[in-house]
Amino acid sequence: MLKFQKNPPQVPAKSASDSPNKPRVSLVLEGFLSRDELAREFGLTTRTLDRLEALRQGPPRVYFGRMILYKAESVREWLRSREQDMKPPVKRQGKHSGVKP
Repeated sequence: MLKFQKNPPQVPAKSASDSPNKPRVSLVLEGFLSRDELAREFGLTTRTLDRLEALRQGPPRVYFGRMILYKAESVREWLRSREQDMKPPVKRQGKHSGVKP
């Protein structure tokens, strides 16, 4: 004979954060960017980020298994370190200065 439960199993109510349209924010990874996110932010490909890393010119990375993450603040510091002042062009002096004798 079949027995029926008096109280059906409770289904957790969906909150606004469970919405498929809203991105899910992880508290642990807050402040970190994935390779895809960083490439999109810079308008580059992930392959370009790989080349910068191979040349040791890219922003600092964090490896966790196969996952590569970039700390947003470290990327900002890296960008600041690459900032250059615009200097006026240097006028060349010498035997090839373009002045005829």
